[in-house]
Amino acid sequence: MTQQPSPDVERTLRGRLEEIRARIAELAKAPEPGAGIGFGKRIGDGTNEAISRRNDIGVGNSLLVTEEKLERALAKLDEGSYGRCDRCGGPIAPGRLAAVPESALCIDCAR
Repeated sequence: MTQQPSPDVERTLRGRLEEIRARIAELAKAPEPGAGIGFGKRIGDGTNEAISRRNDIGVGNSLLVTEEKLERALAKLDEGSYGRCDRCGGPIAPGRLAAVPESALCIDCAR
């Protein structure tokens, strides 16, 4: 039997999801008009902007993964399986859920 999650869990998950979506939206904005992006022989504003945008892609991909995990955790709350491992069906340690409430795998399966 799965222990009932605290009422704060859903609020925490929804709050984090909102934050993640806002960050994704910010990263998805087009560059300022006239901001040249390019890699050249000399380091200048265009090169700096290109490097910055390239780094943003990595951050954005990470945020998208986190968004999926948060959505899965909210779905598990709705279906009553929050706190159970998606892979083995065993319980996820309360300490793990407290630290990372979007965890869908127990520690053993996450390894």
